[in-house]
Amino acid sequence: MINMTQPSLYSRGNKLWIRFSFNGKAVRKSLNIFNSKENIKLAQLQIIPQMILKIHSGEFFKNDNRIPTVDEYSKISFENHKHERKVTTRQCYTYIYNLHIKPHFGHKKLNEVKVSDINIWKNSLYAELGLSSRRVNDIKKVFGTIFEDAFKDEVISSNPVSKSKSLPVHHEKEVKPFSIVEIQKLIDTAKGQDKNLIATLFMTGMRTGELIGLKWSDIDLKKKEIKINRTIGRGIEGTPKTISSYRIIPIFKSLYPFLENQFELTGEKKSYVFLNSEGNHFFDSKNIRAGLWKKVLDEANVEYRTIYHTRHTFCSINLQNGEDIIWISKIMGHKNPRITLEKYSKYIPSLNTKETVFDKLI
Repeated sequence: MINMTQPSLYSRGNKLWIRFSFNGKAVRKSLNIFNSKENIKLAQLQIIPQMILKIHSGEFFKNDNRIPTVDEYSKISFENHKHERKVTTRQCYTYIYNLHIKPHFGHKKLNEVKVSDINIWKNSLYAELGLSSRRVNDIKKVFGTIFEDAFKDEVISSNPVSKSKSLPVHHEKEVKPFSIVEIQKLIDTAKGQDKNLIATLFMTGMRTGELIGLKWSDIDLKKKEIKINRTIGRGIEGTPKTISSYRIIPIFKSLYPFLENQFELTGEKKSYVFLNSEGNHFFDSKNIRAGLWKKVLDEANVEYRTIYHTRHTFCSINLQNGEDIIWISKIMGHKNPRITLEKYSKYIPSLNTKETVFDKLI
């Protein structure tokens, strides 16, 4: 026996939808017509009565077989965003999907995934796999985009991923910049190209991907300028991270000798500034992190920090020495000085010992 409530109309966006309960299960479906007085009348007098007949005959629910699985629709979603994402971003999202999403949800139809399924899944990523809450939330965003695309295409009536709250993000690990003494030890310990590479990272604040994408055509030793025009990740040359990442970095007096030395090593090839043992550009920043970086830190007996700390160090040291925050922000490639201040304000010298205009009141 069929237990069904009377279908009711409602609008979502500019379209008309219908909802009802069938044998205890909530059903929502788009009528694929715009919300207007004429269409409301059409739905009430023709579409809904015909739909009720199809529900009783069982024909209505045959359409459920047309709802794609998560894996089937993921291909549509990835193709939909293909031209708005960088190649490296597409590779990253595909990796995330294949590793963390497909094994759990790939076989399920889109309308079978519930909010509780999402909650259990993301909690397992955090508790069982030990991923950080920030990482879990990033993975959830990839999953959420697939469902959002299906929702906009009216394949499903709601997006369960968006209804699942993100995990609370814990405080980021405190940045621990290298001291001048530590920087000197690392530069003294490194040999050949490694010495020049490490010095360049510390004295420019550039990202590792920008460093391995650097070409000699980007460097003007006479004007003492470095132009950031590209980055390399996973072996693919791409554009910098953001529009503000296109920038010019001054070559400081202390950096100049290291670039001169590097020119003697790779300058005649008129290609990339830093090359691997095979004479090609580094495939990815991971090759530097796992190779020369860890090795030099061990040999110099300097506490390990990620190679990204060279960028943190550049910013913090300049702030500690009273450099202009706007100037630092531009060299770092930040969108605006506010981003620089939020992360590095604690390195700005304290004003406690300085005189102010209020001292004249005393």
